[in-house]
Amino acid sequence: MGTVTNTTELPAPPEQVWEKLADPTTFKDWLTTHSGLAEGGQGPLSQGDTFKEKVKIMGMPGEVAWTVEECDKPRKLVLDGKGPMGTSMRTAYELTPNGDRTTIAYEAEFGGAALGPMAGPLEKASKQSADESLENLKQLLS
Repeated sequence: MGTVTNTTELPAPPEQVWEKLADPTTFKDWLTTHSGLAEGGQGPLSQGDTFKEKVKIMGMPGEVAWTVEECDKPRKLVLDGKGPMGTSMRTAYELTPNGDRTTIAYEAEFGGAALGPMAGPLEKASKQSADESLENLKQLLS
């Protein structure tokens, strides 16, 4: 299983960050792998919610069926995903207040037999995408 992590400082309090992070309709504004919503995800997420997201990773389109595994507003959001060909994903965001700013810790895990041959390049591309996405989120909140 591949893992990608990032921790960065965002120029807004956790409540403002949460508005972008936990609403799939805003993903188009900052999340680089996001290509659209296939089903659901039309507002703020809550524990147990499900939605399907169209994604593009390394130029390859796919669809991920997400379930909100943990939703502790405005501190922690964990999404569990199932993708094509038996692939699995898990994305976790943890927000820590820092004055009028927020430290965001991001962790993504992905796995499945279909990803085996591409594990190295996929991990590298996912790291780059995560870094770019968090930078986009930072710019959006500035």
